[in-house]
Amino acid sequence: MKKIKIFIDKYFLTKIEKFNPHLYRFMTYNLFKVYSEIVNSIKYKDKYFFHSISLEISTYCNRKCDYCPNKDYETPKEFMSWEIFKHVVEELKKINYTGIFQYHLFNEPLFDDRLVEFSKYVSLHLPNVTQVLISNGDILDISKAKELSEAGIDKFVVTVHDRNPEKNLERLKPIKKFLKYKMRLQTTNELYLANRGGSVDIENEKRKAQFKKCPDIRTLIITKDGDVILCCQDYFKKYVMGNVMEKSLLDIWNSYKDLREKLLKHNIVELPICKTCLNRK
Repeated sequence: MKKIKIFIDKYFLTKIEKFNPHLYRFMTYNLFKVYSEIVNSIKYKDKYFFHSISLEISTYCNRKCDYCPNKDYETPKEFMSWEIFKHVVEELKKINYTGIFQYHLFNEPLFDDRLVEFSKYVSLHLPNVTQVLISNGDILDISKAKELSEAGIDKFVVTVHDRNPEKNLERLKPIKKFLKYKMRLQTTNELYLANRGGSVDIENEKRKAQFKKCPDIRTLIITKDGDVILCCQDYFKKYVMGNVMEKSLLDIWNSYKDLREKLLKHNIVELPICKTCLNRK
């Protein structure tokens, strides 16, 4: 299945991206949504089973973007332990997980020197997942891109966060040329923005994200401490569903199944963070 996804991305979706980035994002999201619902219905008897996982391998980010909560808070350099990382991989291996494996949560993963080793470990134990690096690209160069690609990173999603991105885009072009279809290079000017569950005020922005149903509740978010939190918009980590070192991933995931189904099936909103989040209006 991974080969099929890569083939579609390489020979179909990336060609669309060249002339219409918005259509590319729309098709990528919706094709993957339909695909994952079919696979999960067969594999796990649950169409809303998580189709992607995001790990906070470290907490530091070098940026203070005005649409991110990090702009108002210090981001210390704290790291997920190898013990927790390996345990998460082992838990995913038990359920034959083959979805997306992302390195990202309000941080810049490239500042973690262990990223290459992490990627190699995932490639060895979860060879059918799609490893995705989400980065601002500030410290990415061809040498690092080559090393990460060879280690197992399948997709580099690099967003240039400058209001005038031309200089940085020019710097990243050789890396994009080297990685080819493996790299999606975009600017924040192309993106729809979210208010991070109410933690950021973007009332003056024109590009507020709006979805009929929550797009984030089907991603499993694991913090550096092994806590599973509600979704990627929970910056303050208020809604902890459980800890992977204390319960199995499946037990944690199933513990808030009713909440997910209310959101996804009926758009019923109960939690304060969901009521203020632009991602579900």
